[in-house]
Amino acid sequence: MSLENVSMVAKIMMPIMFLAVVLQIVGFSTTAWVTTSHSARGVSQTVAIGLWRSCVSITGGSHADQSLCISTASDETTVNGKTVTINYPSWYRGAEAVETLGLLAVLAATAFHFGYVLLEELRKRAIIMGVLALSIGAAVMIAVGVIIFGAKYEDKIIRQNVSLPAGFTLSLSWSFGVCIGAAVLAIISSACAGLEMQNTRLMAY
Repeated sequence: MSLENVSMVAKIMMPIMFLAVVLQIVGFSTTAWVTTSHSARGVSQTVAIGLWRSCVSITGGSHADQSLCISTASDETTVNGKTVTINYPSWYRGAEAVETLGLLAVLAATAFHFGYVLLEELRKRAIIMGVLALSIGAAVMIAVGVIIFGAKYEDKIIRQNVSLPAGFTLSLSWSFGVCIGAAVLAIISSACAGLEMQNTRLMAY
């Protein structure tokens, strides 16, 4: 394994792509896509909604602190030992789908690029073309997911499913922002892959 013949652009891409994977995994799996909180009479209630799970926590007052999380991965979930059916809207399922595809694409792009850099036999035009295509695909999928979620997160169905009182205001939160960061890094990776194809003498297919 020799890095002597690897361009600086290809080397710079490695931490960028690795960070894109980390950010997408974190944003994809955490619950703070949308959050809201409310305090009254010494009792604070916080709601956090993610792609795959929603959590409600209550602190203060005369009772012990309480926390409840439910899975949103399917329309049927278990709450306090009982099966509950929640009909999530199609846009929510669409956001889950494209964010999943975005995660798979950025993982594949990163794996191909690390192989391209670390293994001389994989330093071929076909590989870096694959990295370029997968990086573009990842950026598009992740961006589409955050656009869908960002446009629809105030949907009344979401408010009803987490039982939000009228006074609560939903706000996009850090998990949403982390996925935007992953999309930006995927775009940067795409640009770098394009430069690698243009400026580096590559092996034939």
